[in-house]
Amino acid sequence: MPDMDLKIRLLIVILILAACDLTARPEPPLPPLLVNVTAGGGWWGACPPKTKTEEDMIRSWKGQLALSPELNERLTKEFPPGTDESQLIGLLTKQGFEMQPSCSNDQSIHRASFTQHGGSGFAYRMLADIFWKVDERNAIVWTKGFVMNNGL
Repeated sequence: MPDMDLKIRLLIVILILAACDLTARPEPPLPPLLVNVTAGGGWWGACPPKTKTEEDMIRSWKGQLALSPELNERLTKEFPPGTDESQLIGLLTKQGFEMQPSCSNDQSIHRASFTQHGGSGFAYRMLADIFWKVDERNAIVWTKGFVMNNGL
């Protein structure tokens, strides 16, 4: 009889997992810019701190930004300093990023976001923010990419 109990329990687990559909994928699919990128730990975002408290929080992370190394490398290679920002905006909108307001305390720093929805089980949703600073000619000064994976 113990074997029968084990079989029933195993069957119940299988049915529960099937009902949860652990293979459901988040939507929309990742754009090429975000395929095979990793997330980094640290302070999220490239807007300068608005308050002394935010500045202290950044210092508590030893000034480390939560940058994605792979995404940063792609951005720097594709859009080096001096590139017209319209090229970056064109690629980001084509790949499903949404333009966000500029940093409130530095209007020369712009941002675009990509957000996945849905998914379940081991299929993590991704959130990504791309920040870039422009000069008076709208040429890129720098780019920074942040990635977060949300799941289970």
